[in-house]
Amino acid sequence: MKLTYTCLFVLFSVSFSFASTISGYIFDKNANEQLVGATVTLSPGNFKASSMLNGKYQVNNVTPGSYRIKVSFIGYRTIDTTLVVSAGSDIRLNFYMVSANSSLNEVVVTAKSNKESDQYSKRAEQRANNVMNIVSANSIAISPDITVANVMARVSGVSVERGNTGDGQFAIIRGMDPRYNTTLINGVKIPSPDNKQRYVPLDIFPSDLIERIEVSKSLTPDMEGDASGGVINMVMKTAPDQLRIEGNLGAGYSQLFSMRPFQGFNNSTVNSKSPAEILGIGVPAAISDFPYQNLITSSTKTPVNSNFSLTVGDRFLNKKLGVIFSGSYQNTYAGNNTSRLVENATLGPAHGPDAEMTQVFPDYLNRQYSSLTNRLGLVSNIDYKFNKDNSISLFGIYAQLNENRVRITDDLLLGNYSYHGYTGGFQESYQTQTRKQLQSIYSAILHGDNKLADSFTANWSVAFSQAKQELPDMATFETTQQISPNTSGTATSLTYGPLAVRPESRQWSHNTDKDISGYLNLKYDTKINDHKTLFLLGGMIRHKTRDNFDNTYHLNAPPDQDSTYQKYISIPASKFAFIPTSDAVGNAASNAGVYTFTENVEAGYAGAKYFVNDRFDVLFGLRAESTSQVYDSSLPATIAGKTANISYLDFLPSLNAKYGLSKNQALRLSYFRSILRPGFSDLIPYLDNTGFGQDNFPTQGNPALQHSVIDNFDFRYEVFPSGLDQFMVGAFYKNIANPIEYALVQTNFSADLTLSPYNFGTAHNYGVEMVFRKFFGDVGVSGNYTYTHSLINSTKEFDYNDPADNTFHKTFVNQPRPLQGQAAHIGNVSLLYKNTKNGLDAQLAFVYTGERINTLSLYKDLDNWERPTLNLDLSAQKEFSQHYIIYIKVNNLLNTPYRLVVKQQNKAYSGDNKLPIQDSPNYATIENDKFYSRYLLGFRFKF
Repeated sequence: MKLTYTCLFVLFSVSFSFASTISGYIFDKNANEQLVGATVTLSPGNFKASSMLNGKYQVNNVTPGSYRIKVSFIGYRTIDTTLVVSAGSDIRLNFYMVSANSSLNEVVVTAKSNKESDQYSKRAEQRANNVMNIVSANSIAISPDITVANVMARVSGVSVERGNTGDGQFAIIRGMDPRYNTTLINGVKIPSPDNKQRYVPLDIFPSDLIERIEVSKSLTPDMEGDASGGVINMVMKTAPDQLRIEGNLGAGYSQLFSMRPFQGFNNSTVNSKSPAEILGIGVPAAISDFPYQNLITSSTKTPVNSNFSLTVGDRFLNKKLGVIFSGSYQNTYAGNNTSRLVENATLGPAHGPDAEMTQVFPDYLNRQYSSLTNRLGLVSNIDYKFNKDNSISLFGIYAQLNENRVRITDDLLLGNYSYHGYTGGFQESYQTQTRKQLQSIYSAILHGDNKLADSFTANWSVAFSQAKQELPDMATFETTQQISPNTSGTATSLTYGPLAVRPESRQWSHNTDKDISGYLNLKYDTKINDHKTLFLLGGMIRHKTRDNFDNTYHLNAPPDQDSTYQKYISIPASKFAFIPTSDAVGNAASNAGVYTFTENVEAGYAGAKYFVNDRFDVLFGLRAESTSQVYDSSLPATIAGKTANISYLDFLPSLNAKYGLSKNQALRLSYFRSILRPGFSDLIPYLDNTGFGQDNFPTQGNPALQHSVIDNFDFRYEVFPSGLDQFMVGAFYKNIANPIEYALVQTNFSADLTLSPYNFGTAHNYGVEMVFRKFFGDVGVSGNYTYTHSLINSTKEFDYNDPADNTFHKTFVNQPRPLQGQAAHIGNVSLLYKNTKNGLDAQLAFVYTGERINTLSLYKDLDNWERPTLNLDLSAQKEFSQHYIIYIKVNNLLNTPYRLVVKQQNKAYSGDNKLPIQDSPNYATIENDKFYSRYLLGFRFKF
């Protein structure tokens, strides 16, 4: 049924021609927000226009006469009316559109068909009880990103940790390590497949499944208290009001593999279980239980990446039953070229108390990573509305990330002579490591919304979630050869000895994390002294069980009969034996990596939201969380940390106040107390070699670790002008008692360096944050900037020889520094172009991350710092007939490297001690990774 709409317009100015102009804005009538992409047509004739990014439309060169004018937009009723245009007139005409479903109330009107829009995200930020940033599905679709982790890098105050493919994995919010964040799906916390930590690798989720991403930076009483950095809530797609079918097909390639081959291996030969799991722990394995086939690599030139997704949804039974299914599959070839100088575990003393200790680099590594990742995401949701006050839904998600990775390493053991201008080596090792990593997250959530009485409502959820990771048969094969310089001092040529087979390692590890959770939230709406008041009461309970298995075998290479070593011929021809024979049982029987962990969390809260007046409201409350943990490992009973029973109770007050300066301006003030529970392997003294960061150091837990308690303060001014324009500026402060950070330590004098977690006293973290978005017709600019400063004291070792009497002094000093992983400066700027008439969208996106500490050193002034990075990405799309889109996405246009440095005078920059990859005399570069650009061309359809 067509809607006849009475339109008011103002006629002003006189044109010198007979042609006229019709312009104005198109609004959502209920929200009074401009709509982007609405279509205006005039008939007779071929007059047509679309509303731009600020909601404005304009029809030019309209000749005098009577016209039928129609305004249409998906999800809204069409406006159909008549208009008389006189010669030379300039008509200003605004239209106010209403939802196509007249039976829905105002709240639902903005919630269904528009939940994926930028307009909905803007309104949700404006109306939220707490400090929040929201990214809509529409923004994600036109961005250069195809994973949630990469999307997070564009959120205000957020930087990301990247993996060995250059893609984001973990989010750092306001400089707080990923361990300080929690990840939710549809408001329910999910477990992590990570074998060490609680935080979730966000690269496991394809962005196609997302309706919006909500990043909360302050907590309300009903939110779990272990989120000091922030809460990342991924809201998945929900059933539409009418039939919806959309999909995506894309293909591309990584520039890296047009420069060198991609190295792959046949993972079908990988044994999913270790011999100890098949034969029994303590039963000796045979050499035949370790086939060599998964160590044979093959080369492929410029393999093709692919990307597929499909979403189907509709409502049935008089719109009461909603069903949606969404699936996404991504097949990506990626990797990097890494150059790395290995740091020495022990250092010589400085030459005096005012000098500095100098880092020594005994090895130079050249590594090539080749990773084939298969990312699968499946989402389904069924909801039933009994009436407008009562509904129930069943949601399920399965996310999977499988990676087949080959790491080729050339390890040069450095000598003390110069060759070709660089420090030469006296031994070179060649290592091939193949790794199959399987990660998955599954969650099922039964949720209900119920109105129990006129002013009494409840919502509840029951959830089962499971996360798994498997690393079956991570195999490492190595050969070495000796190098001799032909002259002393500066070598003119080198002599290489024969290749010798070195011991081989095979490692199996897997873990499973299961959550059974229940949530209940009650709300009672009343008035106190004629002031609207909302009382809140509720709680949650979670039973978590986690198991971890780790088993490593070392296979020795017996020497040839006529030699002291085994000459290398090929991988299949290499011979191995268990020397000593006890190595045949692996290390599972006494390995702290074989453990079970049980955790129960019980929480209750009470709060109230009080409306002082129409502009001022305050939400306050108190939350109590009880934590009980028990773990048991396979360590011998005589070793501390084999088992533990830990419990603690925390009271977490919170306050969120909002004052509206005007309809579109507000001030926010918040305070909340939060906690950080240590990760599972943080507590267990489990020496893990499966890789941390770039696989440079093993990790080991610390049974003495304490949980952290954080006091958080926030203040923000926000303004939401017309259209999608936005401006926010705020400040935050965090006081962190017992912060947890990883540091490089040496467990005994002869051991290599190990990364272990420790509490570092009290830390202070504060900063300012700004968000802006402004559109000028078809062109827009959006961005954000965050300055963060923190202060924490670390106890560092400083050794020196007194030049007066040459006596040795070993001292420990307190050294101030920022929090690990925190960049002082983070910025995003995106240049946007959107022409709704021609269906064109384009985005040029810059992401800047300042320098930050990557790894803490045992010694004074020798922490590893990441150099600042500037990433540039591009995306563009063209829409045809409102149903078809062709798009292109380009990532890492500048080939931005990942670089680690030690901030000391670089004695290896030039001269006889010159080392590779050095680019400044002011700091020593210890790692340089290059990822190169990645391209994706695709086609989307929507009906």
